[in-house]
Amino acid sequence: MYIPIRQLWWLAAGGGAAAGYGARYMKARINFALAERRRQRTPDPTGELLRLQTLYGYNPHSLVSIAPGALLWSTPDIDGAVIYSEFGSVWLAAGDPLASREDMAELARQFAAFAKKKGRVAAFVPASTELAKLVSSKQFTPVKVGASPYFDLKTWNPRGDSAKKLRAGVNQARRAGVKVEVVSTVNEKLKAETARLCLRWLGTRRAGTTFGWLVALDPFLHADHKKYFAARVDGELVGFLAASPIPARKAWYLEDVLRLPDAPQGTATLLVFEALMALKAEGVPVATLGTAPLATEGTEDIACGEHPMIERTFRAASRKLGAFYNFDGLRRFKGKFVPSWWESEYILSQPGVTIPPRVGHAIVRALVPGGLTQLLTRQVLRIARQNVTKTLRPSSKVVNRTQPPKLTS
Repeated sequence: MYIPIRQLWWLAAGGGAAAGYGARYMKARINFALAERRRQRTPDPTGELLRLQTLYGYNPHSLVSIAPGALLWSTPDIDGAVIYSEFGSVWLAAGDPLASREDMAELARQFAAFAKKKGRVAAFVPASTELAKLVSSKQFTPVKVGASPYFDLKTWNPRGDSAKKLRAGVNQARRAGVKVEVVSTVNEKLKAETARLCLRWLGTRRAGTTFGWLVALDPFLHADHKKYFAARVDGELVGFLAASPIPARKAWYLEDVLRLPDAPQGTATLLVFEALMALKAEGVPVATLGTAPLATEGTEDIACGEHPMIERTFRAASRKLGAFYNFDGLRRFKGKFVPSWWESEYILSQPGVTIPPRVGHAIVRALVPGGLTQLLTRQVLRIARQNVTKTLRPSSKVVNRTQPPKLTS
């Protein structure tokens, strides 16, 4: 029987005799086939979701979440929709409902009620502070999962000691000859260059894997709605940035910030700085770099005391999962641009003792399609590959021409 690599962790963990593994594998394949069949019978919701996002998009992730595999839920009495995906018994909604501020809470309530009728658990992540304030604490339990830095571009002018790391990165990149340009036309050449850059960038990530629905790397999805910035050295693409609109806030979300592993120091910093300056010159009032998972910044004006154990778990996760994802490094990178303020972001789930673990598992599956199974397996394979590379690498006394070719990811 063919055993996919992403499932090897089950065997490595001693989880199963062949019969047990086979049963789980066949069940997963059957469930996947049934889900695909249901989706093929369902009309493509992309057009309607893009219309609603253009009218009501408030959460930075609203455009990003309109992706293949996403589902739409709506009700006739509200002009709006919830973007969600199914993960077992959990219906995980991306950010906030696409609806007016007056209707967001009611749409979220009705979605949760419908999910309950179907024997499912509804959750919103990452929900904005605005949505967390609007919904009733009797309907949803908020748990802080991170924060996003926001920039008031009308007044943003980073100076002084707080901006010294920003200035250092910008100056390093400029001295190395990095130039940032606003992309006016997305053509096949740019797509090919960016694809190569993305693959090399992913090869350097601690997670050792691509990411799933909530943070999928797909910069040209809905390209007509986005802005792009390219960093080049002597014509070569060394960095790339994609930005998505947040129409309800007249803001932009700098969603993908990528660079080659061997790009000059400060390339990513210069990309973000030049993008923010370009948006400021256009008269854009607000921009954000999006969620820094597990960040503690942001005001604490939402009561989250019902699940202190869950909050402690999230704080511990930043340490435990550090080998897979550099949470703290991402927070520091976003913070060095001297944001005007930070906004807290939350998981909003229906109250219940058994809900938080199931919702947490769904979030992991949304981030990594194979779940922790894939995350751990690929990390093991990544470490093994690095060890092989070290073994094959000759001593420093050997001249370069005799070295074997480098192994690529």
